[in-house]
Amino acid sequence: MMKLSAPYLLLLTVIFTLNTALAEEAPVPIITYTCDSANDVIKIKNEVKWGDEGKAIKFSDDNGIYNPWDWVDHDANGHYIDTRVVELDCQLNNNKYKVLFKPKLFATNSSDKCGSKVSATVSIVRGGSILLDRKDLEAFCHGNAPIIRGIKVTGKTAEVKIYKIPKYKFY
Repeated sequence: MMKLSAPYLLLLTVIFTLNTALAEEAPVPIITYTCDSANDVIKIKNEVKWGDEGKAIKFSDDNGIYNPWDWVDHDANGHYIDTRVVELDCQLNNNKYKVLFKPKLFATNSSDKCGSKVSATVSIVRGGSILLDRKDLEAFCHGNAPIIRGIKVTGKTAEVKIYKIPKYKFY
């Protein structure tokens, strides 16, 4: 068995402590979906929460709050092996809308660069017409490309409004 020197042990302890702290402070992605028939709108909100605030979020289909990580399956080695599409229906102004969410992975493995990040892709269909086709809420893991913070669909006109913010305001 190899004996490790004190400086090496100290370095390993510092790395482990930093990794643990970063994991606890990792952003929790949150997608909120609202089908508001009374006001004739669909609203989609994209946000992140940190630390205890993120851990306290109650994700469920019933309240329309989703974590895209729940749509990803992985094996014991951390490789992403499958993703699920979430399909939601909404009746607005005598038209049936379908909203499809799919996780957007930035890597193929949890240990890869950007492997700890996930976002979502959104498609919106009205009847047989595609209003929004596989729109990434966050296009890139790195860089300063804008992030989609929200989407609003008006039932009467089928208008899709996309609200973007700079990446530095999102994280």
